Amino acid sequence: MNEFENKEEYTCGNPQNENTEEKTNSESTQQTAEQNPPENAASGSTGTENNTTYHYSYTSANNQNQNTYYNANPQANPYGPYRAEPVVHTENPEPKKKNRTVITLIIIFGVCAVLAIVGLFIAAAVGENNSNDNSNTTNPSAQVDTNDQAEVPEKNSSGDLTVAGVAKNVVDSCVGITVYTQATNYSNFYGYGSQNNSGEQVQSGAGSGVLMLESNGKTYVLTNAHVISDGSKFTVTLNDKTEYEAAMVGYDSQTDIGVLSINKTGLKIAEFAKSDQTVLGEQVIAIGCPGGLDFLNSLSSGYVSALARPIQSTIGYNTECIQIDASINPGNSGGGLFNMQGQVIGINSSKIAATEYEGMGFAIPSNTAVATANSLIKVGYVEGRAKLGISYKSLTSYSNASAIVNALNQLGFENASGTMVINDISNDSDLISKDIQPYDMIVAVNGETMVSTDVMTSVLAKSKPGDKVKLTIARIKNNQIDTFEIECTLIESKG
Repeated sequence: MNEFENKEEYTCGNPQNENTEEKTNSESTQQTAEQNPPENAASGSTGTENNTTYHYSYTSANNQNQNTYYNANPQANPYGPYRAEPVVHTENPEPKKKNRTVITLIIIFGVCAVLAIVGLFIAAAVGENNSNDNSNTTNPSAQVDTNDQAEVPEKNSSGDLTVAGVAKNVVDSCVGITVYTQATNYSNFYGYGSQNNSGEQVQSGAGSGVLMLESNGKTYVLTNAHVISDGSKFTVTLNDKTEYEAAMVGYDSQTDIGVLSINKTGLKIAEFAKSDQTVLGEQVIAIGCPGGLDFLNSLSSGYVSALARPIQSTIGYNTECIQIDASINPGNSGGGLFNMQGQVIGINSSKIAATEYEGMGFAIPSNTAVATANSLIKVGYVEGRAKLGISYKSLTSYSNASAIVNALNQLGFENASGTMVINDISNDSDLISKDIQPYDMIVAVNGETMVSTDVMTSVLAKSKPGDKVKLTIARIKNNQIDTFEIECTLIESKG
């Protein structure tokens, strides 16, 4: 076994064994190292100078491929298989590291301080430059003036009023209406309640109106029936914000027209035109109070979209209306629709209020509105209107309605869901002399099945007092439905 196979280590100086051969080899190696010091000896020292010790290791030929401390390449290590590994022993190394750390920190802080000082100088210089720039850009003599506008034309080249001209001429004829109702107090004590009318009037609604007529020290205000029908007290606000108490003259739910009056004269009365002369595509403006008096006499402009549109009133009657695309919002109801001559051609009444519809407003034609209002002022109701003289409930309001409708289907009255169940008959009705009883049902009129109550209202709207209609009556007796026909003379409706 080779004695150097385990890479035994030898140290320069006194060997541990006094072997002569080993001493000779050590001395020879030491001399070689002294004559040719390794390139990586610390600070160029050789031998044991400056506390430097050289360690040597030997690798046999059999172990040349094993990893060693240094490259085994002879060219890289001219000393052959013996390779010197310098280990530098430095006294008290820690203070040196500490000194280096302190020096590094001092340098960093110094650089930061210098940069901060430079930054301050730069900021001061920039601020001074900006100040100089501002002083250079201000100019007291460079000012913008607002000039008088050119006069807005009130008429166009054809002699018609412009929108501004119409507004100027008619806005004082337009008013806001505030509606009050009597407050009701309700007390509850262990399930037993009592209702007390305090007499206090509380605001319950708002709408718009048009000054339509002055007579006998009063001025009459045209509006919608649905604006005033539930009110017990009213005020009218003029364009100049003057407010007057108003009195109910009358209203007609069938045409949705109502009239108030105030004890004031000398106001701007609107001019009315014949609505049957209105033309499709004609420009119009609507004036009213959308949202209430906070938006008194707001104006919107548009065009006539259609004529004679059948729109159902709150009680089921159809009224042929003017369709417009001008904005109509809650509070506009009762306001005037004006043509470009400043004349009222309609009373704004409703709007299809749904997300899929926009720009669809409706106005009651002035011909209908004026005729209804004149009759309300004259006699308190609409003259010449026909009625049966009964009160009724719809068949669909009863729990057994489906069974009755099915039974009527078998009798030939298909889908008679609009059947009218008679509750009461007035003393002036022609039916009082007929064999008619409460809970008798009108299932057809003039041979047309009552698929809805609109069938009856349509017949009455086209009739006059004194006209005759044929009614088909159904009566339940002994769980059987019998039908028979009668002829009835219509009477005048007075409210």
